[in-house]
Amino acid sequence: MTAIEQIIEHIEENKSYVLEAGAGSGKTYTLIQTINHVLETKGKSIKLNNQKIVCITYTNVAKNEIIERLENNPLVIVSTIHEFLWDCIKRFNKQLIIQLDSLNEAMLIDKPDKYKTGLKDRIKEVTYDDSGYRDFEQGSLHHDDVITLSLQMFKNYTALTHILGQKYPYLFIDEYQDTASETVDAIVSHLLEKNKAKLLVGFYGDSYQKIYDTGIGSLQSYIDSNKLELVTKDDNYRSSESIVNLLNKIRDNITQTIPESKERIEGSVQFINCTNSPIQPKEKVTPYRARIGPKKDSDYESIITRLEAEGWDFSESGDDKILIIANSKVAERAGFGNLYKTYSKRFYDPKAELLNRENHFSSYFFGSKDKKTSSEREIGIEHLVSFWADKNYNRVIKYLKQQGVFSSLTKHSDKQEIENKLKELTTLRTTGTIQDVFNFCQENKLSLPSRKLQKFLKKISIDVSTISDEVELKRATKNKTFFEALMLTNYNEMICAFKHIQEQTSYSTKHGTKGEEYRNVLVVIDDTSWVAKYNFEKFFNSTDDKEHRELRTKNLFYVSCSRAKENLVVLTLSQMGDSAMNKITEWFGNENIQSQ
Repeated sequence: MTAIEQIIEHIEENKSYVLEAGAGSGKTYTLIQTINHVLETKGKSIKLNNQKIVCITYTNVAKNEIIERLENNPLVIVSTIHEFLWDCIKRFNKQLIIQLDSLNEAMLIDKPDKYKTGLKDRIKEVTYDDSGYRDFEQGSLHHDDVITLSLQMFKNYTALTHILGQKYPYLFIDEYQDTASETVDAIVSHLLEKNKAKLLVGFYGDSYQKIYDTGIGSLQSYIDSNKLELVTKDDNYRSSESIVNLLNKIRDNITQTIPESKERIEGSVQFINCTNSPIQPKEKVTPYRARIGPKKDSDYESIITRLEAEGWDFSESGDDKILIIANSKVAERAGFGNLYKTYSKRFYDPKAELLNRENHFSSYFFGSKDKKTSSEREIGIEHLVSFWADKNYNRVIKYLKQQGVFSSLTKHSDKQEIENKLKELTTLRTTGTIQDVFNFCQENKLSLPSRKLQKFLKKISIDVSTISDEVELKRATKNKTFFEALMLTNYNEMICAFKHIQEQTSYSTKHGTKGEEYRNVLVVIDDTSWVAKYNFEKFFNSTDDKEHRELRTKNLFYVSCSRAKENLVVLTLSQMGDSAMNKITEWFGNENIQSQ
């Protein structure tokens, strides 16, 4: 039986299930097929009972794609997880206040200076909007709080779960591996458990494509406990034979095949192991890395030159892609080297602070990613400029209203004023410094700083000569130096960094982008980059004693390799030892191994 045939059988028997679908298998197509089947066979009943089918997705791009493919069918709600969960619980204000009070008490234990007891006596309403700013004293929720409170509401109020089970008989969740474990627990252990006869849940995703640490990754425990049925989809419509064969060696729970309907391309895979001179006795790690750096740069450039001579196209409009873990060299090539160096001097993990947008300034300009769902929060200055450039005026208005700076935009003069400001901002971005753009946005109230950023700005305004505590003085000096260097940087580097984050360059560090595919892919690995999170040599030779790091490395390698349609080259700039090379040779084939 095909995957869709198994799914239809489970729907007819009202059995909730997981679709485990490998890279390039057409998972979204199967999801659409599923919903269309339910509409065709159950649509009349759903409409008669005033019910809806729910489809949860994690990005606005995916959401819009699914809505379009379903032709805007009014019986289907396509929603992000936060939108859906908040819609489920928002009408139960009395119960929400009780649960928020409990959450407040739990947070009070860890942060007694930030939270006060007796919250339920001080608030009358619990609210949440896209900006997601947490202020319990105002009853305002952060994105994470919606997830946590939903679990508690589903757990503690059976009447709520019964109402939802009656209202939504079919719930389909895309990219299950990136779903927070709390959300899965809320849906399977409480919502589904209390509505087995009238609710069916279908999860769609791939445990090997879990990249973000906050996602549940695997649903195997729910399968083993018979709460969910397993359906596997073993097609690969994307990649050539050589790449599919490699992917089948990396993973052990699905053996993919190329469908007969797809044109077969042999393609190629290659692994290039760059040799480095060994570390000398008594030589420290930092000087050693600096010593071998020029050779690594030379190796990298020579491989790029060779591939381009063979017809690979790494231009922004090209069909080929370089997948690489972010470092200073990537930043230089992508046009934001000085910005990256400024972050490197201040933070232990500049990639997290700048590109993952964990720093207040990064999120001010670039927006942020939801930690529990990895979905994009389009709340940065660059998002505003992007909406304006795309002539998406509804999004511009929504953005400004969410910021709370333009509560009413009804008069023509209001809109003209905004148009003038955005035109000026667009020009300033390409000519000014970060300070110029930041000041302009503040003065013209285009985007207000978050509370955390306001707090940071207040701290750096203090004269460091008045600080007597040595530790505090050191921290304050570092923050001030960082701020001053950041403000003097050309804003154009911010634009380049944002393009990099949004996958608009030939370099990519966002390997978890679902569905991305390129003609040819060069995967660059280097075990001297982000050693706490990834170690490829220990993954290849199975010696990593850190289970989470090994899983993260395996998934990153699988996803990176699976992006290629025709040809794949893996280049390691940090030399792999004999044990690791044995496994690599087994996977790639001796004839496809090269030393540099």
